[in-house]
Amino acid sequence: QLAVEKLARFFIRSFKDAQLGRKGAGKNIKGTLGNDLRTLTEENVFRFPSTFTFIFRAFASVDGIGKGLDKNYDLGQLAQPFVEDLTVTQSSPLDKLGKVTGLNAVDIESAVTSPRRIAYLERTVRAMEQGSLKIRVRSLENERALERLAAQQGVTQSAVLSAVALNCAALAAGPVIAGVSYGAAALFAVKTLQNA
Repeated sequence: QLAVEKLARFFIRSFKDAQLGRKGAGKNIKGTLGNDLRTLTEENVFRFPSTFTFIFRAFASVDGIGKGLDKNYDLGQLAQPFVEDLTVTQSSPLDKLGKVTGLNAVDIESAVTSPRRIAYLERTVRAMEQGSLKIRVRSLENERALERLAAQQGVTQSAVLSAVALNCAALAAGPVIAGVSYGAAALFAVKTLQNA
């Protein structure tokens, strides 16, 4: 959830910077959000409905036609007043109910959603008590450390196998066994150097 929020904040900030004409808006996405983007793609957080493809294609077509006719055409700049109007002045049914009753919209929302939240908490606590829900904490640093340990283990294993094959070659009675052992030692040595 934090990664999604950081990604949304980054895109909103870069959109505003682009509208204000600041240079370098949204250029360093990998440096700023690299780990968060990796987490989001590994967990398949974003699942878009199939209609999103058609909507995106329509916007891309309109944008392409506009830029083909006028090089100064910018769909983002043309849509900015409408987007601001939707995000700033959009009134919800709760706001209208709050004006009629004199209650705060936050209080109304809390009163409406509280039973659902309490039921969710009760289901979660019961699942934890019964043992059907296991809480898992994810740490990117620990996952990367495990990946490094796995790589180091592979290098160590190849080095040990190379040393064993070399010892077998030195103690081998026949030239065929010695040749095979030297070949295996060379193979594991190359593998060790590649993984190191």
